[in-house]
This record gives sequence, structure tokens and C-alpha cells, in this order.
Amino acid sequence: MPASPSVLRRLYGLLTPYRRTVGAGLLLLVGSVAAELYPPLVWIRVVDQGLPARDWTFIGWHLALLVAVFGVQQLLSAWRGLLLERAGQQFTLDMRLALYRKLQGQSAAYFESQRTGDLIARVTGDVDALQDVLVRGTDAVLANALRLLGVVAIFIALQPLLGVLTTLPMLVVGVMLWRYGRTVQPAYRAARARLGDLSALITDRLSGIRVVQGFAREGAETARVEALGRALYAEQLRAVRLRNRAFPRARFVGNLGNVIMLGGGAWLILAGQFTLGGLLAYRGYGRYFYGPIDDLVNIGDLLQRAAASGGRVFEVLDAPVAVQDHPGARPLPEPARGEVRFEGVTFGYDAARPVLRGVHLTIPAGQRVALLGESGAGKSTLLGLLTRTHDPQAGRVTLDGVDLRDLTLSSLRTHAAVMAQDTFLFHDTVAANVRYARPGATDAEVHAALQAAHALAFVQALPNGLNTVVGERGVKLSGGQRQRLSIARTLLAQPTVLLLDEPTSAVDAQSEVQVVAALQALMRGRTALIVTHRLSLARTADRVVVLRGGQIVEDGPPEALRRQGGAYAALEQAMGEAVGHERPVS
Repeated sequence: MPASPSVLRRLYGLLTPYRRTVGAGLLLLVGSVAAELYPPLVWIRVVDQGLPARDWTFIGWHLALLVAVFGVQQLLSAWRGLLLERAGQQFTLDMRLALYRKLQGQSAAYFESQRTGDLIARVTGDVDALQDVLVRGTDAVLANALRLLGVVAIFIALQPLLGVLTTLPMLVVGVMLWRYGRTVQPAYRAARARLGDLSALITDRLSGIRVVQGFAREGAETARVEALGRALYAEQLRAVRLRNRAFPRARFVGNLGNVIMLGGGAWLILAGQFTLGGLLAYRGYGRYFYGPIDDLVNIGDLLQRAAASGGRVFEVLDAPVAVQDHPGARPLPEPARGEVRFEGVTFGYDAARPVLRGVHLTIPAGQRVALLGESGAGKSTLLGLLTRTHDPQAGRVTLDGVDLRDLTLSSLRTHAAVMAQDTFLFHDTVAANVRYARPGATDAEVHAALQAAHALAFVQALPNGLNTVVGERGVKLSGGQRQRLSIARTLLAQPTVLLLDEPTSAVDAQSEVQVVAALQALMRGRTALIVTHRLSLARTADRVVVLRGGQIVEDGPPEALRRQGGAYAALEQAMGEAVGHERPVS
């Protein structure tokens, strides 16, 4: 199918913020093209007037005029290029920022259905493709269109009959380009999709390179990348074949105008209806008339690519944001206390299959609550609802009596901090990772947070201390060290409510003692919800809530629940507490 007019209209609508710069560039373009088309007219005067009269003064003045016109044309062209390049670079920056802001505001559900590598390809490669067309391509289209219109007008003014005949092949070329656009568009869209697939696969496999190497899967993964690369190659080659089938035909038809020009011009000269200077001028304009055929075909090519890339960019920009600030949302009133309520909450990632069913749970400010249950019982889902990663389908969640949907997301997520089992550290220094929660924190505050998190000793032992780069995802540190840095970062954020999702699952037994001690310091004086499979952490809680099938089946202090001999006692027994050897329960 051809490039969608609606997509192209939207694409050119994106240039509105730069209309003054682009408009100035277009004015300069008109002057530049006018200067570019003037020289052949000088040839007419020199050949038809100067040479017959042997008037070297006349010829000299026109040669000087040519030099001046060439200088003006280059000056206008350079100025235009600067303006348009500035607009193009600003467009690229603004578009990438718009995409990044949109992606940052998306919910977890959105990213669960997307591939990171494909999103990166849209923010980088697809935006570059748009700039090539909207700025450079548009400039080339308008320049060639002005040249063609100018040359047609001059042709008809010099010799009407010859002008009309010479122009006819270009109309046929236009029809051929239109048909080419209809056939090549699917190939370009498929090529962009394959490029997104390839980017996503490479990003995913490089992120998990330790797993790939650990299972000696390098050969298999190389084969997968090669297969996608070959699929991309095949789609691109299909577009190239279509192009190389259409372009020679368009050039051949367009260049038939040269035959008409020479034959018709010679006949008209012999008939006394044209001059030699006029025919030379026609020939001089030939490169402006037939030369743009290739450029115009290439522009048609670029428009198809832009439509494909534009469609992919608009898919991101138009994607609905499931969780966002509601109209009238306000910050949490200060001072925040940290009282949490789940009031008849029902939620499912698929609405037809709820994960939580009518959950009622009240957590007073400052209380520690451990959430236990089998995998899929809804423990982590409760934490996600508390940070509005998702919104419930029924019921409501409140903080200090305020429905979370009435709070701004920034205020909510400032007061409710999540620590996940998969601790993420940026490829930056220790200090930068800890300060990420509060960039304005002083060195003393950073040291205090590290001390409280039982991390200061190992940080000081690193080669460059706080200035040590931890590597991508903290790869240069152990699991326990990463977790303690995460605790220090959370301490620095000073949240009101702590949401701990398996905070000790990724550490060994020796590190767990230090991590638990650091978590005790972190939870002191704060409301805390702890999802865990380890009773060493659950037994430190004020209450234990056991979930099964999305509902609360037990709720109370750990000692009381143990005496009841119910679900919690069964979990203790499964974890091997009777012999003092705790192990995770699956």
C-alpha cells in the first residue's frame, strides 16, 4: 500500500514548532533556485546577440554577471543549509525526548508486552529516518519542484510548442513513481519491523550474556541473530529489486525528452521559429529538468521509509497510558503517616482472571507486615497496586486515607519506595547510584546511609571507594553488596512506606545476615510490607498475612499464627524451622 496520507500529514505537522526556521530556509531556497536557473539565459544573450555583433564588452559584462550569480547562489545555499540543519537537529532532539517521556510514563504492563531493543530502534533509527525525510528530504523535494516549475515556465516562454512536447515524458514519470510507491511500501514496513526484531534480540542476548556463555549457547544465539539478519537482508533486497526495476524505466522515459528537445529544436530552428542560443539554453536546462528524475525517485523512496518509520514512532506516541495522574490529583498531605488500606480490592492482569479477589487489609502507620504465600498468590501484585504500577479493577487502595488515584504519581512514589529482588544499579559510580534517590544529598548523608546499610566497609575497600564504577547492573559487585547499596539508596530517599519484594532471595546465607540487619535499620519507624519466602525476615514483622488464591487466609502476629497450627505453621514446617535449617519454599 502507498504511504499513508494521514501518517505523512502528521509527520509534517511535527515541523510546526520550527516553522520560522524552516520558512526562512524556504525563502532562501527560492532565491537560491532562481540564481541557479539564471545562467542559461545568459547563454542566449551571448550566443544570439554578443557573438553575431562581436561585442566583447557585452560578453564581458555577462560573464561578470555569471560570476556574481554563482556567488549569490552559493551564499544563499550555504545559509539555507545551516538553517535547515539546525531545524533538523532540533527536531531529532525534541522527538527523542518526546518518545522517552512517553515511555517513562508507561505502566509495567506496557513494557511487559514490548521488547526493549525494538523500542530503542524506534527512538534512534526511526527518528533518524524521519529527520532525513522531513528536513533534508523536504528541502530536496521543494528544490527539485521549484527547478522543474521554473524550467517548464522558461521552456514555454522561450518556445511554447517545444516546451509542451519536452514536458510530456515527465508526466509519465510521475505516474510511474506513484505506482512504484504503492508496491514498495510493504517492503519498507517489513524491513523496519525486522530491524526492530534484530535490535530486540541483540539487546536481550547481550543483557543475558552470562547465561548464554554459561550454557555454551553462543553458536545457537549467533544462528538466531544470523537468521533475523538474513530476514532483514531479504526484505531490504526486495525493496532494492523493486527500486532497480522501477528507476531505470523512469529514467528511460524521462530522458526521451532529450530526444524530443534536440529533434524538435533542430526542426524549429530550420523553420525559423527558434534560435541556436535558445536551443543551447534548453540543453543547459536539461540537467535541471531531467537530472531531478533520480532525486525525485529517491525522494519517493524516502517518503515510503518515512511513512514506515513514522508509523512505528506514532505507535509509541499514541499508545494509551494506563496509569497516569488523574485530573485534580494532588500531593500527599504532609506530614505523611504511612497508613495503608486495601478496601475490597480486585485486580487481574487479565480482567477475566483476577489475581486478587476482594482483598481487605489495613496496615497502621509504622507497622511491619510480612506477606507470605505460594507463587502467584498475589503478594507482589499488592505491592504493585501500592505504587500504582497498576490500578485495581474494583475497590480502592488508600494512603493516609487518600485514594491513590487522587494523588500525583510523583508524590506517591516519593513516599512509597520499592526494593525488588532484582537489584538494579546503573553503570556509574557507587556514590552516583546511592545518590540517585536524592541527588542533593551531602557526603555525610551518603556515608551515614552506607553505614546504616552495613555497606560502608566494603565500599571503602573498593579500588576507588565511592568513585568506583560498579559496571552495568552492578556486575562488578556480589549480590549481597548490590542489595546493601540498594538499601542505602532507599535509606537516602527517606520514604514513608517501604515495599520489600524478596529482598534477600538473591543473596547467600553469609550475606543474608548483613542484609537483614541493614533492612532492620531501613524499616525502623516506617510502614513496611515484606514479600518473602524466608522466615528469618518474616518473623521480624509485627504481622504476617498469608495469601492463597488471591485472598487473605490468615492474618496476625507470627507467634499467634504458629500456635494456631494453620497456613503459617505449615509454611514454617515446610521451611524446616523445626530443625533450625531454613530453606526457601517454592
